[in-house]
Amino acid sequence: MSETSFAKDIEGTPYCFEESQMPFLRKVSDRVQEMRKAGRLTPKVLGNIRRYFRIKSIYHSNAIEGNILNVGETRQVVEFGLTITGKPLKDQAEAKNLKEALDFLEDLAGSPDKPITEADVRQIHYLVLKGIDDSNAGKYRSITVEISGSEFKPPAPESVPSEMHQFGRWLASVSSIGENYGLLEAILYAAAAHTWFVYIHPFIDGNGRVARLLMNLLLMRYGYPIAIITKEDRLRYYDALEISQTADLSPFVALVIECISESLEEYEEAAKEQKEQEEWAAALASKFSHKEAVRSKNEYEVWKSAMELLRSYFRQAAELLNDSAAIGKVYFKDFGVLEYEKYLSLKLGESTKKTWFFRVDFVSGERSARYLFFFGWPGRHLKDQDVTLHLSREEPPKSFHYERLEYIGAPNVPSIVEIGYRAEAERFVVRGQSGQGKTDKIENIGRKFFDEVISLHFQP
Repeated sequence: MSETSFAKDIEGTPYCFEESQMPFLRKVSDRVQEMRKAGRLTPKVLGNIRRYFRIKSIYHSNAIEGNILNVGETRQVVEFGLTITGKPLKDQAEAKNLKEALDFLEDLAGSPDKPITEADVRQIHYLVLKGIDDSNAGKYRSITVEISGSEFKPPAPESVPSEMHQFGRWLASVSSIGENYGLLEAILYAAAAHTWFVYIHPFIDGNGRVARLLMNLLLMRYGYPIAIITKEDRLRYYDALEISQTADLSPFVALVIECISESLEEYEEAAKEQKEQEEWAAALASKFSHKEAVRSKNEYEVWKSAMELLRSYFRQAAELLNDSAAIGKVYFKDFGVLEYEKYLSLKLGESTKKTWFFRVDFVSGERSARYLFFFGWPGRHLKDQDVTLHLSREEPPKSFHYERLEYIGAPNVPSIVEIGYRAEAERFVVRGQSGQGKTDKIENIGRKFFDEVISLHFQP
């Protein structure tokens, strides 16, 4: 501590921090409280934001430990299940494992009145290390360990169970939050949980990842954004942890405050977007009479069921092809069916965001092709439709930029570029590059698409 500041203890822990940090803690806490009171931190918003942060969190947490995957490669491994040629399988397994650990964290965060237990901590570690070091996954170490680059020596292995028992009792006491949403002390609890756990160093490997997960689990419980300590902050992070061995958590608390503040900016933007979405939906609804609204809703439900049936067929076809392993791998990514408000907006000729339906990825060796199906306004040949499904392809490959097939042009694309549904005929209608819409069976549509893609990209 500096001579002009005073130490404040973090209750129930061996740690303290500078009293001068209180205004900064209070500022972050007040922002969270204000957002909640304004109704901008709904469970839906929080869930959407956490999903957005997922890849960023996985990438940086692994990179701190020396994982060499970049952000794009991490996304491909985690979201698409792809294997990256030329990159260590261990690094790819670490990314997949951290994704599973984050899924488990989401479940724990969703039960804020249930204490986080020592068993939960061991399960988190098991998920981080499974398939990489199964003999040690979820098991306390039985040997002495050293921390590279640090003079600190973790407790002897025989002390680990008792140390973890003490830590576990404290963790349980602060993780059942009751009405303490946005509590200022939550940031201190999160920082202390991370540092205390690292001090014990209970596992052979994976302690850093588990510590960061525990820190963010507590922040999530109290309604805060997660704190993503980036690869660029690694040296500052290690220095703060080294100082924490003297019980002074001030540098680490400062780092956590900064990380939360950065995430909070994005939280506030997402909350604003959610509010605008709700206002937009209400404005749309006001344009319809009650009778018209009922009819439109019924039309939507029929259309939605048809689109879900189409998606189901494409998913099954992708899985069958994948099982055959004739062309390598086929991956199906589902983004969810279009919500009623967005359907209504497109029906009225208004623009809307996030209309992706599903994507099919084809991979064989170094060759790949990604086709994205998204909802939009009907083309001029399908004007009798309200909302149609458009096909696009990643152009160029591995760029994550998608171009509509009709803009790429024949003969370099499959023949189907747009799909609609005629409820009165109970048939799908498809359109080629410039032709009229023709009704067809769902089986024929799917078979034709897969046959043409494989012929186009993977046959000599």
